[in-house]
Amino acid sequence: MSPGRSAGSGTAGKSVSLTAPGLEPGTTYHFRLAATNKFGTSAGADRTFKTAGHPPPVAVTGGVLNLGANFATLTGFVTPNGETTMYYFQYGQTTAYGMQTSPGFVAAGTAPVAVAAPLTGLAPFATFHFRLVALHGSSVVGAGGDQSFLTFPLPRPVPRIHARTTPQRRRNAPFVFTTSGSVRGPSNIPASVSCFQNLTVRFLLGKRQVGYTLVPVQPNCTFAGQTVFPRLPGRGSRNRIVHLRVLIHFRGNGYLAPSDARAETVTLGKG
Repeated sequence: MSPGRSAGSGTAGKSVSLTAPGLEPGTTYHFRLAATNKFGTSAGADRTFKTAGHPPPVAVTGGVLNLGANFATLTGFVTPNGETTMYYFQYGQTTAYGMQTSPGFVAAGTAPVAVAAPLTGLAPFATFHFRLVALHGSSVVGAGGDQSFLTFPLPRPVPRIHARTTPQRRRNAPFVFTTSGSVRGPSNIPASVSCFQNLTVRFLLGKRQVGYTLVPVQPNCTFAGQTVFPRLPGRGSRNRIVHLRVLIHFRGNGYLAPSDARAETVTLGKG
């Protein structure tokens, strides 16, 4: 809305105009004229106009690839909207950013173009904010939304793996066992970044592996998976008893080191 201006008094019509500053090129604008006096307000019909030139570029901040303790690759998309477009990423440990990547360029066009920029020399286990900025010349700017990432700790802490395989004894085939539990890292590492990756559940008869299950860690840091033996593993009488050793191993991720749960033993067969 523009500032109000006086049209004076009287009953004759009066021509009025306004020069609108700060408009973006290649953009459609709506306008209408409104008049107010002590008797009320009236408004004219809606009208439109489109400014000359190409519309501003569109920048969409993407995610992070190749994340480590001291490095990351920032990604995003730039829509140049018909004009050669310069882009760069702003980044820093607050939303004030304070640093930016070397500029890149996207050729004139209308389709979104994927862009990326590597970062090095980052502090380990620190939160960084970033956004993508695109420019036509030096004044027509499009900026993406803020995103953030947490670099990996150095060294990675070893989590506590709590696991239990039930039942401890299964007498009749099929022999079904459920291994469940949780992965717990330090409280300063959010579950949203640390609770992923798989665990391996291995069943050993002596030194020979006779069962294997890959179990994913859920977003709430818990896991549960089943292992089924259709018949007694190994050779011999159906009436024998088989003792299997259960080994549970968390494979680790960027925030947590690999770790093992306490070994267990389960028994199969009637005996």
